[in-house]
Amino acid sequence: MPFLAWILALGRLHADLCLPPPVWRIPEISSPKEKTYPVSIPRHWVSWNLCWFPGQNPMASEATKKSHENEVQVWIERLNPSVGIFQEVLSAEAMKRCAPQLPWQAVTRFARAEDEGAGLPPQNLAICSRIPWMDAWEVDFDLLPMTPDRPVRGFLGVEWRNKKEECWTVYAVHLKSNRGGREASSKRRERAIEYLRMDWRKRGLDPDHDAILIAGDFNCSLKNPEFRRERTIRGLLAEGWESVTQELPWPKGATVRPDEERGYPSADFDHILLSPGWKRRMGSNRIVSGVDQGADVPSDHWPVWMKW
Repeated sequence: MPFLAWILALGRLHADLCLPPPVWRIPEISSPKEKTYPVSIPRHWVSWNLCWFPGQNPMASEATKKSHENEVQVWIERLNPSVGIFQEVLSAEAMKRCAPQLPWQAVTRFARAEDEGAGLPPQNLAICSRIPWMDAWEVDFDLLPMTPDRPVRGFLGVEWRNKKEECWTVYAVHLKSNRGGREASSKRRERAIEYLRMDWRKRGLDPDHDAILIAGDFNCSLKNPEFRRERTIRGLLAEGWESVTQELPWPKGATVRPDEERGYPSADFDHILLSPGWKRRMGSNRIVSGVDQGADVPSDHWPVWMKW
């Protein structure tokens, strides 16, 4: 091995050794029995925080849960994605019922850690696809030591691979909220990104050459100057990653509704990020993206979408 490459590899190994290991688990998977290779990568992507789905409240009644499920189903049909990346999913069964057109589904099995409110249900992640994938996995943070920078929940990964052995890797995330203070929360979000790096290195991936997409609720803004020092997203952008909605003007770029009652303004917390390798393979100049800010969207977050 060339000396420089050896030094870089040693540095990456040392960085990983500084992180306590998370737990790799198998998500809850539902899919048709037949499995075929995709001809190409899915072309229409949606990322959406569904807000305590179903119910929009962890204590919602059965009637409210059913109503929310029906509303989300209407919106998924309206959005018509090839792949949906969803956050705050409480029920894998409800996810299957409201998105039957996306039959390859993986839903995490997160457990709430002791500092996350043990009396509440876990807010899981889901990746639902029209096109079969080759692998799905989850990484959980609930057993990590209770350090000040300990991340929450975990993340979900899926890999598509075609007959040419070209692969596309997608991660769903829902990072720490800003409750407890922005500075403290940013450290926990930045640590979650370090674990993402650990995972793709573990899988032999290099963002400069491999197609990797990260999507979800980052609870971190690119438009609010109060977040300008946080490296959660900006660290990736500095390495050549791209946020597909970064250039949207305000307020078209907002992905979170304002909450006047609790004093929360609009925010751009939801993102779809593409690695340099993804852009090189697919061509970033062919991307169209946006935020669907419909008044009847059944969530406190609006869906973010991307198409080729």
